[in-house]
Amino acid sequence: MFEFLCRKLGWEPKTGESHLDAMLRDEVLTALAVFGHDLTLKEANRRFRAFLDDRNTPLLHPNIRKAAYVAVMREVSTSNRFGYESLLRVYRETDSSQERTRVLSSLTSSPDPNIIVEALNFLLSSEVRTLDAALGLGVSREGRETAWTWMKDNWEHISKTWGSGNLITHFVNSIVSPFASFEKAKEIEEFFASRTNSKIARTLKQSIERVHINANWVQRVHNEEHLGETVIKFIVRDGEIKCVIL
Repeated sequence: MFEFLCRKLGWEPKTGESHLDAMLRDEVLTALAVFGHDLTLKEANRRFRAFLDDRNTPLLHPNIRKAAYVAVMREVSTSNRFGYESLLRVYRETDSSQERTRVLSSLTSSPDPNIIVEALNFLLSSEVRTLDAALGLGVSREGRETAWTWMKDNWEHISKTWGSGNLITHFVNSIVSPFASFEKAKEIEEFFASRTNSKIARTLKQSIERVHINANWVQRVHNEEHLGETVIKFIVRDGEIKCVIL
């Protein structure tokens, strides 16, 4: 489905296209990058390298930079730090708050736990405005457990720095909500049993409820005997995808 949409939308903005198509392009390319789509990763890296040489290159329109940055970070590891170091350079050299936002929201997309920790620590550094730190909390699927451990280890600092405002709720919601097991929900409840305050109480409750919802969904999927027999047909009509489940 995403490949079809990518072929339809392409990497380049089209004359007369709707604002929704422009937004959808970035979402589709980002999804393909997260899924490890080889062609998307290669094309994103090609365009990103051109961008590093020339910040005004037409190959990397601002509307698709987030997707390219995520794709670049998906290939970053302890032994291959090029993308991470390059994005930090972009962050440090730009005067654009939008560009910094794109970089911060992409830095934790690597599957490597060591890079995840390094990126999360960067959010707490003096290089990142206190108000912007929450922008980088959307970690990769592979980094969820790493981010949870990191938050527990740094909770005293996080609580002291952001505890007087509403931004602390972003730490809780972003790192807790993606989990999907009853065991993890219990672990989270136990950790916050003596650390809950009025600022995070509601968000914590909602986040734990989300973990339970996710866990129930996973359980239902595992118990579905005929899931493998479910046939999904994607029918293309007038350039749109119609999904029919039989």
